[in-house]
Amino acid sequence: MAIRKEKQKETKKDIKVPVNNHILDIITPMAIEFRAKDFYYGENLSRVIVIRNYPSKVRIGWLSRIANMEGVTCSIHLTPTNSSKLTENISKSIGEIAGRINNGGSALMMQRAEQQYRDANTLLRKIDQEQENVFYVTIVIMISAGDTEELDRKSRKIESALAGSKMRGRVAMFKQEDALLAVSPYGICPQSIKDMASRNMPLSTIAGAYPFNSSGINDGTGWIFGKDNQGGIILLDTWMRGGDRTNSNWTLLGVPGVGKSATAKHIIANEYALGTKIIIIDPEREYRDLCNNLAGQWINCGGGVGGRINPLQVKEVPKDDEGEEKENSLFKDEGKGMGNLALHFQIDRTFFKLYLKNLDDMDQAILEESLEELYLKHGITWDTDTSQIPNEQYPIMENLYNLMSEKLNLSDISDRKRDKYEKLSLLLRRAAIGADASLWNGHTTIEAKNDFIVLDTHDLQEADEQIKTTQYFNILTWAWNQLSKNREERVLLIVDEAYLLVDPEVPQALQFLRNVSKRIRKYEGGLGVISHSVVDFLDPAVRRHGQALLDNPCFKFFMGTDGKNLEELTKLMDLTDAEQDVLLKKRRGAGILIAGSKRVHAKVEIADFEFELFGKGGGN
Repeated sequence: MAIRKEKQKETKKDIKVPVNNHILDIITPMAIEFRAKDFYYGENLSRVIVIRNYPSKVRIGWLSRIANMEGVTCSIHLTPTNSSKLTENISKSIGEIAGRINNGGSALMMQRAEQQYRDANTLLRKIDQEQENVFYVTIVIMISAGDTEELDRKSRKIESALAGSKMRGRVAMFKQEDALLAVSPYGICPQSIKDMASRNMPLSTIAGAYPFNSSGINDGTGWIFGKDNQGGIILLDTWMRGGDRTNSNWTLLGVPGVGKSATAKHIIANEYALGTKIIIIDPEREYRDLCNNLAGQWINCGGGVGGRINPLQVKEVPKDDEGEEKENSLFKDEGKGMGNLALHFQIDRTFFKLYLKNLDDMDQAILEESLEELYLKHGITWDTDTSQIPNEQYPIMENLYNLMSEKLNLSDISDRKRDKYEKLSLLLRRAAIGADASLWNGHTTIEAKNDFIVLDTHDLQEADEQIKTTQYFNILTWAWNQLSKNREERVLLIVDEAYLLVDPEVPQALQFLRNVSKRIRKYEGGLGVISHSVVDFLDPAVRRHGQALLDNPCFKFFMGTDGKNLEELTKLMDLTDAEQDVLLKKRRGAGILIAGSKRVHAKVEIADFEFELFGKGGGN
């Protein structure tokens, strides 16, 4: 039996682990050149610093801010201590410090000595009374960059971050070779580095230092969005409520080319697979292939016969919150019994302001007086229950144009008023019998027959900006009407290229979208706002509405951006340096995901079959 054991030991000793030279060739740098305070590691320039001073009090994850910064590699070395010998040394140190305090000195020296005395007593108590293990800790940080300028900039950021955490680092001067060995994944820390930076620390403090505090987001149900920068799975249930999750709204921002369209389709496809009804406003025809592949309903709202939405048809509006300031309120019943028609007048007012830019207050007053008379002719008053009125009973643009023409020929009106009717008649002609009649002159023909609906306005790309913006707003009012019909049905409304609603001269259009964002959760719905620029929403004329669209959603995904957009986004979301670096690199499919109060560096994971499903629109 003994002989057999010896043979087994010899056999194990003789086993040789094969070396994969191909992997070694991949991970081994072409050359390493060490200098006084940095070194070239292949094509990268790196610098290693060691942490020498620590704060007396720390929070959980106190090293995470440093270790998770862009371009930083952190290594923590622990060496067990002899508790009895350490206790003896600490007791001796306490006596020496107490002697210095009794002898007096400058105020600064006394303050430092008192702090050292308290720290030593705390450590002694943890070892002696709480039986806590103590280790010698050495923390080594390597900073990597492409050139000297970038390395110096990152080093300053690290030093600033260390100072903000009440720590102090020191470059391992003339010891970069030993420092590289300490930071490499070999579990080796040369004695020269230990002598420079080791410090005894209780185990509880060490445990709180470990920076691996990012473990993805796991809601337990839902669909996989992607992975975080530590490889953790991001599993989202956007309809889960409670705590910091108060709505199912999304904001998706990023410059062209960073994978914004593919990310939006990824969200849409997964939500649809889980039974959510989808309505998409699509100005760029990016979702037509996806719609066809999912057997959805594609509607041409850029002039198609089946995609007409009558602007004069009374629709439900997203009312302002009860606490809304009076000067900011748009759709609010102030206790005067305002019915659907009175509230809808606000939509008509915004529609005509977008379409007819040069209307003055007098023009607007005469237009609204004429609209009131027109609705009355069609049997619709302030008290009428418009929910029971069929599409064909509502007036259309041609009716309004004809009414203006009739008013023009009246003999008992003033010349000034006649001039106003003539002006309005000329301006409305395009929408009634002219070039824009295919869009707005006629009863509503659009009808929701599917749970996946794409409202396409691509045919308006060559039209005037005011035509596009006006029709975009018109479509949004119809979409809200569909969404608010059934409070039991989960609906996700996607507003792509939302910047089209940003008009400083007519902020009510963006305010309408803001109200949708606030009220949609009450209808078991979610709003997805997609755009490439944050600056558009923060124009001083529309900021109070635009900022709400960025702040209100519980789910935000910020992808690659730069310049003024990054500057404004940093101020708005208080982005860290590492988060700014992620956005500056503009990596495809990567960005900062915010889900409630959680923020992670995320990479969208899209399967091959999903790309086939998405089609070509908007790129992949």
